[in-house]
Amino acid sequence: MSIPSQLSSDRVFRSAILLGVVLVLGGSVGSQLLMQVGGSPRHEPLDFSEQLPDALKGVAQFPDGLPPFISSGGLYYPDKAVFDLGLGLGGLVFAFLAIELFLRTSSQISGAGASIVRHLLNVGQLLAALLVGGSLVMITQYPFNVSFLKHLFYANNIFYGSLAWGGLMTLARGGLDRQLACCRLKLNLWRWILLGVGVVSYLLMTTLAAQKSFNGAALFEWLLTISTEMLTLSLLPILAGAPDSAEPPPVEGLPAG
Repeated sequence: MSIPSQLSSDRVFRSAILLGVVLVLGGSVGSQLLMQVGGSPRHEPLDFSEQLPDALKGVAQFPDGLPPFISSGGLYYPDKAVFDLGLGLGGLVFAFLAIELFLRTSSQISGAGASIVRHLLNVGQLLAALLVGGSLVMITQYPFNVSFLKHLFYANNIFYGSLAWGGLMTLARGGLDRQLACCRLKLNLWRWILLGVGVVSYLLMTTLAAQKSFNGAALFEWLLTISTEMLTLSLLPILAGAPDSAEPPPVEGLPAG
């Protein structure tokens, strides 16, 4: 049984890319706005440290109320409803994107006679993307006040998985996309820049969180999230100008007799 080269048309794939980004960013921003304007107990001292070992207790104590982390929008209703909808559905869409991109890339690199290493990189980006998609769904089930440790586990899966996906995807598709450009820069260069921003943001986020500088850590968490969503949008140029597979080929006229 042969593996299909794709599951959907270019038009559906393009729409899914945009939908996934809108769901994740929209759910994050919408729930954050509701959290910021919401009342008690969001802005009262909160302590979830009893769930953690002594070495981690400091990261779960918020004397000034919830910091502006993306996950802070997932604790109390109505902000939690927006958070769950955006990230939960966004995770499912991202899992679809992972499979679709894997199939398309596999078909394209096979046609180009790529090495086994390129195929392994493609498998790696699939697994990383599925990890992110599944963790986006699961993190909605474990907010801070339910299980801080499980929340950290799924959050780190999203962060690590997103960065791994960006790097593996760029390597797997490097030869295929080397001629594509966006805003006068090569697409592959844009991807490495965004990946670099994401890695630096993650390191600064974790460093500041360990120092209990939660507002600064939250700032870099947002920057990390935006950079990885931009990496997702970097899939759009591979569809630009490509014929939509759902559209039938044009019918040539009959030659004059």
